[in-house]
Amino acid sequence: MKKSFMELVIGDLNEKRAWRQFTKRVNALPKDYRYMFKKILHYFYNFGYNLEMLTDLLELFEVNAAEGKLIRDVVGNDVASFCDELIHANATDTVTPRERLNREILEHFHREGK
Repeated sequence: MKKSFMELVIGDLNEKRAWRQFTKRVNALPKDYRYMFKKILHYFYNFGYNLEMLTDLLELFEVNAAEGKLIRDVVGNDVASFCDELIHANATDTVTPRERLNREILEHFHREGK
């Protein structure tokens, strides 16, 4: 099915609406939770993420914030390890982003004969 010109230019409006609703939920978190979520999201930018993983994380934060728990009690002292565990638990394949990058580059140059 062909995409409309507008969809090509501005993207899928339903996805944009879903993202706006998602960011409203993030912004509704208590200050420390919101700060931590945004720092974790920034960390995920480097490794890839999917909306399902972010939604699960947001729900975890919302529940614990509602229970009055401190954010450090939720993520622990090693936030990078917490993030790495989330990435690993949500991995859809066993190939790391590093391995995928190297493989794609090698395949490209092999096809090109370079």
